[in-house]
Amino acid sequence: MTFPVYHRGEAWRERLGGAFSELFPERLGSSEPSGDVVTTPLGDVHVYTVAGTPQVVRRSRGTIRQNPSDLLKVCVQVRGRATVVQGDREIVVEPGQLALYDTGRPYALRLEGEWISAVMAFPRDVLHLPTARAMEHAFTATSGPGAVFADFVSASVAQGSHLYEAAASRLGDAGLSLLAGTLTEHVSVDEIPDALRTRVLAYVQHHLDDPRLSRATVAAAHSMSPRTLNRLFEDEPHTVTDHIRRLRLDAVRRDLRDPLLANRSVAAIAARWCFVDAAHFSRVFRAEFGESPSAFRLTSARPGRPRTAPPGPRPPTG
Repeated sequence: MTFPVYHRGEAWRERLGGAFSELFPERLGSSEPSGDVVTTPLGDVHVYTVAGTPQVVRRSRGTIRQNPSDLLKVCVQVRGRATVVQGDREIVVEPGQLALYDTGRPYALRLEGEWISAVMAFPRDVLHLPTARAMEHAFTATSGPGAVFADFVSASVAQGSHLYEAAASRLGDAGLSLLAGTLTEHVSVDEIPDALRTRVLAYVQHHLDDPRLSRATVAAAHSMSPRTLNRLFEDEPHTVTDHIRRLRLDAVRRDLRDPLLANRSVAAIAARWCFVDAAHFSRVFRAEFGESPSAFRLTSARPGRPRTAPPGPRPPTG
């Protein structure tokens, strides 16, 4: 993607802050920062291509107090060098590498040269993987899963205005799976129990439509007792049982807003994801998403047409 004309001064600050919710550019060297950003929403996920001149972009502690964020971001460096500075960590991201960082904490990106970055932002609870270790270093984006993920982000931005809403949402899910594959590919044996949790959650995701999936079967598949599995997740915000329920509810929600499945009843879609008790399903869906499955389906209905994305829509805070 090319950016023939960069925005400068206040126009660039407004465009960057609008796309990334109060992220502000600062000088790096003598030149005033300039750049441009193109955004595509993919359901809960947003993807971007960003380019500009040398600068530092920063999300400050004061901004976070005013606009709290639950987003994680992954930056794929296409051209130029980026350095992620967060807490006591400083991660250099060269072209052909990617790095994950947390917008809920203060951070700065030092961007050098004529740079281009492909970015994906998403709520932290939709990745369903331990991420603390993944924020400690850069990953390759030139081979293996990282290369597939990098191509996905760039291609999704390029095709954004041609995507139907239901297709865009499924692409967002695919992007999260590609990112999970990238992070899992580079987990080392030294990262146990993080590596084991990663494998457990990947197993859960792969077997969501199996009615036999449970805490006991997950434990047995990984040669451990249910009690050991509980201990593995005791310091995590969600248990394995929580993950199974939430992932299945996410799958139902995705299918309910898919126009290709409009002729399927809510009960049939719920049953596909192992919710066979209609009353119980309705209660847990409402508790998770704040409305009944039928109401969600009605409010999510859209004409079957491509979504026209504005050049810089505001994503979830971050």
